[in-house]
Amino acid sequence: MSSIPPPSSADQERAPRDGTTRVSRPRYLVVALIGALVFGAGCWTEGCGRLAFYRGDPEHGIVMNEGIKDEAERAHADQLYRRFVEISDKERSRSIPLAAATFVLGAALLALAARGLAGRSNTRSALMQVTAAQAAIVVLTYFATPNVRNAELDWQFESSLMKQKQSLPPDQYQEIVPTVRFMRRWGPGSWLVVRTLASALIVLALTRQRSREFFEAAARSVADR
Repeated sequence: MSSIPPPSSADQERAPRDGTTRVSRPRYLVVALIGALVFGAGCWTEGCGRLAFYRGDPEHGIVMNEGIKDEAERAHADQLYRRFVEISDKERSRSIPLAAATFVLGAALLALAARGLAGRSNTRSALMQVTAAQAAIVVLTYFATPNVRNAELDWQFESSLMKQKQSLPPDQYQEIVPTVRFMRRWGPGSWLVVRTLASALIVLALTRQRSREFFEAAARSVADR
């Protein structure tokens, strides 16, 4: 007499008591959703900060330079900041709409990624579209406002070096200068490439069959309630 083997844990997972089919969430989908969550938070913060900059006091950044003790270097940092403010004001007709779009898409991506992590149905298609849209707006902002970006980075990196100079021994300061210069030159472009590729991988993960099955199963479970 043949014996019937007991159901495995995987079979029990796919056949719950209510009779529906439960599909486990693949790990790469979890990683993709966490990545989307991080990008959404980043876009939301970046867009919010840029809009707050245009609505706030343009001299606010001068306060950040007060930590520089050397008067000549502090004056140079103030000059770099006022140059950034001047260029930003000239580019406001492009910068403000791009910042608003970044803010809105970041908030949408943040909400959709959170819903996806919670296993909510009907989020996959919208999440793919918003992920692609936020990647496009990041690339567009990078190439449409290079003067604003370069002026801001010049001020941030130079003022950072000035503060490091007064807090570090001369030999240690000389060691970090090449690293900071390298980051200033290659960091923004490299991060754009990494971010764009990561967004493409997130969309790719959402198009995989197991991802579709997971969200379809979530939709069926909601419909059966």
